[in-house]
Amino acid sequence: MIEVNNGRIERTPTCLICQEGMSDTLTLKQLLSWSKIDQPLFCQCCLAGFSKIEGVTCGQCGREMLEEDREHWVDGICRDCQRWRHFHKWTFRHQSIYHYNAVFKQWLVVLKGQGDIRGRYLFKSDLQSIYRRNRQTIWVPMPSSSGKVSNRGFNQTVLLLEGANISFMDLLEMKASSTKQVYKSRLDRLKDMDKIQVKQDSGIEHLDRGQNILLFDDVYTTGTTMYSAYKALSDMGFTHIQGLSLAR
Repeated sequence: MIEVNNGRIERTPTCLICQEGMSDTLTLKQLLSWSKIDQPLFCQCCLAGFSKIEGVTCGQCGREMLEEDREHWVDGICRDCQRWRHFHKWTFRHQSIYHYNAVFKQWLVVLKGQGDIRGRYLFKSDLQSIYRRNRQTIWVPMPSSSGKVSNRGFNQTVLLLEGANISFMDLLEMKASSTKQVYKSRLDRLKDMDKIQVKQDSGIEHLDRGQNILLFDDVYTTGTTMYSAYKALSDMGFTHIQGLSLAR
């Protein structure tokens, strides 16, 4: 809704996450100018709900270390990653920026579930900050299944990198599967270690195998998907592979 009050234009846009109205006041000078007027997309309450991971974290998966878990950690590695190292010989460095809490989950629902891509710029500054420290690194977005890309019209990891103006190489794809992820149990997902492969005609054969690679995903859960991507590139001879997710 737009109202004129004492020479000022008042409008009430709604927050993409909570759908609550936000006060946003424009002057007539702003309204009549030729400059672009950006409408806020998120309310301050929702923005304050995002929680960055800032404590001591696992040296492999980036999980925040809680006091009650300290007895299970060995050399700065959490219990889950100790299993990864023992059973799969997977030594890896992954970083997450935010906690996967209710606000982050709802933002992801709006982006992926509702297809509202206006929210893709929310973490641009976070990603740009990391990109500036890793300019010589090849960013590789984690793939989505062809069915999900067809339904949504986009792969969210590619969308987020494009929104942050980060160059990347789209090297990976999901193998065809008869069972959707949503129908798989946690145990089934942990067993599914070989679901990602290198794309044909991706140009990967021209890359230096000593090049730094950064796998990028929206959310880190069990680590299975990240491991599958790591394995696909490792099998091609790449030796410097790390991971980054927005949340875990």
